[in-house]
Amino acid sequence: MRTRIAPWLLVAFATLLLPSSSAAQGTCTAEGFVLDAEGNPVPDVQVLLQYKGHNPQKYRTKTDRKGKFIHVNVYEGPYDLTFSKEGAGEVTVKDFRIREIPSLEKAPVFRMGGIKKAAATAAETQAPAGSAADAASGPPPVAPSGPPPIDLAVLAVELQNADAALAAGRADEAIATYQKALASVPDSAPIHHNLALAYKRKGDLAQAESEFRRAAELKPDFAAPHGALSLLLAAAGKRDEALAQAQEAVQDAPSDAQYTYNLGVLLKDAGRSAEAKEALLKAEALDPANPEIQFHLGTVELGLGQVEAAIASLEKYVAAAPATAPNVATAKGIIAAMSKK
Repeated sequence: MRTRIAPWLLVAFATLLLPSSSAAQGTCTAEGFVLDAEGNPVPDVQVLLQYKGHNPQKYRTKTDRKGKFIHVNVYEGPYDLTFSKEGAGEVTVKDFRIREIPSLEKAPVFRMGGIKKAAATAAETQAPAGSAADAASGPPPVAPSGPPPIDLAVLAVELQNADAALAAGRADEAIATYQKALASVPDSAPIHHNLALAYKRKGDLAQAESEFRRAAELKPDFAAPHGALSLLLAAAGKRDEALAQAQEAVQDAPSDAQYTYNLGVLLKDAGRSAEAKEALLKAEALDPANPEIQFHLGTVELGLGQVEAAIASLEKYVAAAPATAPNVATAKGIIAAMSKK
């Protein structure tokens, strides 16, 4: 009897990538921070957001006492942003792409007085020469210490290239590109996760496990590395730890049918039939179109002595699964054997 657990897919880099032009007509929440030259928040800055996409619009808001501005329900896409405050001058940022800021990423930071934006923004930006900001800023500021700003536009391209290489099976290329990206953002859990997938594709399971663990450590409620680790550990015969990781994945993403399904299969293989049935029934409720759930339900019910329920589940599986599905022959054999009794 063959047990199949669905594989884990590449994590999309919504946390880092800029949206494509095809997404320009979507809406999102625009947000960011405005700081002065010393890094202090600047309250009451007037913020003008001028959308330059399919249907030009202007939105206005201002910063709160923490220097933060928010404007809900704006178009995603390219903007010219203007920040102004009496006594502090005016700064215009050209061609800044506004998008929804995911929970794993900080909102962008802008500086008054012609100083470069902080590292969270998509590109280094200065006030245009001859603007009011130049006149108000005084002598050029001393460059801040620390790492140079991150160009997210360049990073986005690197990650797209890495994803494409991994999808095409070029594991070494993907590994090198993910590692290059991590030099800029070493604490990105999604990049560590995808690097682990690349190592797994290459067959370097030790490095894959290490990177999955690092991703889970950086973002404990990130379900994907827990789910991937559960499969890796199960294949290595580390059943107890595999189950623990599968349970973490379900806890982090309880509405994801795949995590729940895989947990049910692992529980079944561990001989914990009652728990396995509970998990598989939850998976069925989340994804009734997956016929494999019925096969595993049937075999679990058979182990629990629930023969009628088992036959019903297996018959449902045979009716729904493609004739070439790997467990169809096994299910038919069980049905035939049980029907003779």
